Amino acid sequence: MEKLQKMKHNLRGKWQSAAQISGDGRRGPGSRAVWLAASLTLGAGFMGSTIFPRAMYAQSANATVRGSVTDAGGSLVPNATVALRNQETRVLVFQGKAQENGTFVVPQVPAGNYSLTVEAPGMKTSTLNDIVASVSQVTSLEVKLEVGSANEQVTVTAATVTQDLDRDTSNISTLISPAEVQNLPLQSRDAYNLLAIVPGITHGGSATNVNQQQISINGSRSLNTELLLDGVSLVVPSTGFTAGLPSPDGITEFRVLSLNAPAEFGRTSGGVITVSTKYGTDTFHGNLYTLARNEILNANSYANGLKSPVVAKQRDRYFQFGGSIGGPLFVPRLYGRNHQTFFFVNYDRTLQLVPDTQTQTVPTADWRAGNFSSALTTIVNPVTRTPFVGNRLSSIDPAAAAIMARLPLPNTTGTFDAVNNRYTSNYVYSTTRRLNSQRVVGRLDQQIHTSDRLFASVYRFTGSSPQVADYNDALLNTTYDCACTEGWSASLGETHVFTPTLVSELHFGFFRYGSFRNPTGDNANVPSTFKIPSTPMDQLPYLNISGNSAIGANTNTTQFNVTNTFTPFGSITKTWGPHTIKAGFAYRWNQFNSFNPASYVNGSLNFNGEITSPNATTGNPANALADFLLGRIKTGNYEIPQPATGRRNHNLGLFAQDDFRVNSKLTLNLGVRYEYESPQTVSNNIYSRIQESTGTLLVAGKNASTSLNINTPKLNFSPRLGFAYSANPSTVIRGGFGTFYGLVLSNLGGQIAYPGYDVTSSYNNLGTAVAQPFTLSQGLPLNGVRDLNNPGAVFNGTSAANPLTISGVQFGGLSPMSMVQQYNLGVQQKLPWNMLAEINYVGNHGLHLPVNVPQNLVPISQWDSVALANSTLAQQNAKPFHNIGSFTSVYNVGNARYNALQASLRRQFSTSLAFIANYTWSKNQDDDSSIFGNGVPTNASAHAQYSGDNKLRRADYALSSFDTRNTLNVALQFTTHGPVWLRDFKIAPIFVMRSGTPVNITQNNLIPNVTAQRPNGSSQNLKINKYRDGSVIRYFRPITDANFPLTPSGPLFVGTGTARRAIIPAALGTLGRNSITGPGEVNLDLSISRTLPIYKEAKFQIRLDAFNVLNHVNLQFPNTSLTATVSGTTPIFNSSTFGTISSAQPMRVMQLVGRITF
Repeated sequence: MEKLQKMKHNLRGKWQSAAQISGDGRRGPGSRAVWLAASLTLGAGFMGSTIFPRAMYAQSANATVRGSVTDAGGSLVPNATVALRNQETRVLVFQGKAQENGTFVVPQVPAGNYSLTVEAPGMKTSTLNDIVASVSQVTSLEVKLEVGSANEQVTVTAATVTQDLDRDTSNISTLISPAEVQNLPLQSRDAYNLLAIVPGITHGGSATNVNQQQISINGSRSLNTELLLDGVSLVVPSTGFTAGLPSPDGITEFRVLSLNAPAEFGRTSGGVITVSTKYGTDTFHGNLYTLARNEILNANSYANGLKSPVVAKQRDRYFQFGGSIGGPLFVPRLYGRNHQTFFFVNYDRTLQLVPDTQTQTVPTADWRAGNFSSALTTIVNPVTRTPFVGNRLSSIDPAAAAIMARLPLPNTTGTFDAVNNRYTSNYVYSTTRRLNSQRVVGRLDQQIHTSDRLFASVYRFTGSSPQVADYNDALLNTTYDCACTEGWSASLGETHVFTPTLVSELHFGFFRYGSFRNPTGDNANVPSTFKIPSTPMDQLPYLNISGNSAIGANTNTTQFNVTNTFTPFGSITKTWGPHTIKAGFAYRWNQFNSFNPASYVNGSLNFNGEITSPNATTGNPANALADFLLGRIKTGNYEIPQPATGRRNHNLGLFAQDDFRVNSKLTLNLGVRYEYESPQTVSNNIYSRIQESTGTLLVAGKNASTSLNINTPKLNFSPRLGFAYSANPSTVIRGGFGTFYGLVLSNLGGQIAYPGYDVTSSYNNLGTAVAQPFTLSQGLPLNGVRDLNNPGAVFNGTSAANPLTISGVQFGGLSPMSMVQQYNLGVQQKLPWNMLAEINYVGNHGLHLPVNVPQNLVPISQWDSVALANSTLAQQNAKPFHNIGSFTSVYNVGNARYNALQASLRRQFSTSLAFIANYTWSKNQDDDSSIFGNGVPTNASAHAQYSGDNKLRRADYALSSFDTRNTLNVALQFTTHGPVWLRDFKIAPIFVMRSGTPVNITQNNLIPNVTAQRPNGSSQNLKINKYRDGSVIRYFRPITDANFPLTPSGPLFVGTGTARRAIIPAALGTLGRNSITGPGEVNLDLSISRTLPIYKEAKFQIRLDAFNVLNHVNLQFPNTSLTATVSGTTPIFNSSTFGTISSAQPMRVMQLVGRITF
């Protein structure tokens, strides 16, 4: 048996070792290039980083300022001198001349506040102050010059210039401004939660507490959203998950490009979220802040209130503290203050104390000593089959004795079990878990020369979430110690201005994300501690003793997953008359290094009571414990996990975009993007899959290519077309169309175990009352064989009676690439009182979306005969390949469609009264919503009833799991006036009202290989006026209601053996997928703050945030599971809890925030 100790030792160096898996066995980019990237980033940062505080971010984290220069009569003024200066750093960002046609364009401008100075012969000098350049946005200006001397100054503010209307782009986007980031209520100060006020976004979680892994933008699938921080993607390429954002104090603003992003954006079939970090200014500024949450201020949960007596509210202790500082960078006597170098650093830490109580069933002192005189069953000697005298064991296995000696005794009475004359739930272990996370972001910006700018930024985050312990002895626990995550991103970029009309940008980004688990029983020294000779990773095996709580390391307790993404990017922007042309490339090299066993690496041993039962029956807790104490094992297994693997793929994007200003009213956005996404390969060719058409094993580098004969198309072109037409100074009509290709997710929704490299040895049932030939103290034989040079050996000995089990999901095909077509048409209207209204039709059409397609299924024609036989062997013999089990392949065969009407009204958040109001009506349909189960809201169905058949899957084209028909959100901010004691309070509420998402009604799976069987009938009359029924809420009609509209689908049988006959034949249920919607939400959050002066510029702010301040009950999803059975000869449902709701979204939660700024 190959030992796994060395592999476990490598796990302890997980952060470093995960980077060392390369295709040739040498130290790969995950090590050398990671540190090279870090050195370059930090080195260049300290040598000097960009002038442009925020400059040069890949993929448009910058802004563009464009405009025209006219005289008093409206005629264009050619060759005027234009200078753009950052008001916060005082750095001159651009200086040049307008073109012959009087227009100018300044690309690659970092988001911030600017002043623009324009001079022309015979004209007064004109200066516009407070120009706001926003991330990924074009700011349009019209500068009117007056006749006079250049020495005469005319100064105006940008508020007098029409710049709110988007006259130059056709994409749909929403800016979350610095004022919104800082002033709106944010639960746990997580900036993701501001996505709740963006039109077109549907998300899991509660109304304003966004589940970042369940974000659907304008009908796109979740886990398909691009997130850019300073131009670096924070998307984990293996899963599509997004990393957490820096603290709100570390970012200025972010923009959501929700539809028809420009050609420079790719590798996403959803939207793009681009975030900019803060930068230092020419004066020192900083803050210190703290946040506290305590259950004293919170309301009790709705579920606790339903119980009788009412359960006290749970303890909630949440603390966050941090600070920021930024300003000019200089070192006395070494590096003078030159007004060109700036720095910013933000750090915060969060600590949450979570009380947990675990209840277990453990044996009494008499039973664990082998004295079963109080048991109501007889304990027989497994050798002689005669009862033990006095029901007392004559000996105890040494390993069992050692384990029982460490297992805690009962510490509470528990619940009496009259059937077995004992108490269950008799051990309670209470503890407090400490959830800890840290975030730090830093950046350096410098202008080296008028035409050269550099920048560097680094973001680092860690998180630890200890798991709930079963016992007060770590070596006995079934869970892992911590769900620990850590990662960082780094950005390095340079912008060079060749001429006022030619600008280039080079950028390198790196992102790393890791997650780790180790069992609490690590380093158990099993031979000495538990008297078991050895286990593969020196942890106690998982011990399943019927009627008693489990002991020992369970599955998924040992793993590491580390992803690295390297992203070089480059572009060049040329202004040529009315054309602004941008062309460039983006490349991504994705690494995913993983050790993720799917089963029991230390073994699983089952004791079911059959060995010492006088009638060889199973399930009696006394007999099961006696089996264990005697060391007599009924069944067991252990896994030889595949070695740590390094999955690789890359993406290349080439793009060109021409923003063509046809005339003063019409701008065309004409772009095209070429995209190539490679298939996955695995380092050292530890890679295999089952070929669906033959049932044979394909092995990389042996009988298949390194990508297992899976290829991706190479000719993927994405047009991006749009227009913006200024019908008048207050009205703009915009529309566009674009195609977007999705990404390849190497983790495919779960653990990946490659056949032949991941081997499970099973010790199966040897017959009635027959134990395994080895005892507990002798340990598992560990005689499994894995041949890395011949993975096909895994088929040896397989048959219909002993089929090969295929774990996880595999690629089936990636051609054609998944794609989404996006289109929009809308109007923007400037209104009085500085308001902007917008209404848009928004749509998308998803094509070739990835779908989990089950393989090697029982043919539909044999459903009835297999169900009649009622045996696993009959089911296996009916499959196309008898010697392997069913498995799942991912194919790009899904379809989706989204249509929406979106209306918004906005008043800028820089005024004393500001608001955003959005309403969306939408309909989202698909035949499959996600390949990831956790990518969709609970109780919805991502998949069709029978995805293994294309026609049946398409028949399940229905509401998407993310369909939310109506959404209204309003965010408001105003400052009070009046007497001293009343003035200067900032009040900021967020109101959200949204329809419920669909839920899927299922029954128990009776058809072979169906995973989400549904009943027959219609959901039309299923909903009722909800009412309280004891400790639950009744949302659907109970199954006992005479008008209950659903009936079981088959097959259902009565009788056994030759008397077995069908009551209902096998057939898929007629009830539609996602046919009924769950409860909606109404939520109001409120923030109240006041800022008080301390000394000079130093201020103190006290702030109270209340979430669900009205304590409105927003119900969770109802129970949607039905169990079909037969009563006599009548098919019925036996599901008393169907249609009931026992919980709700969080009730009122409050947090107190204190902040000192200087």
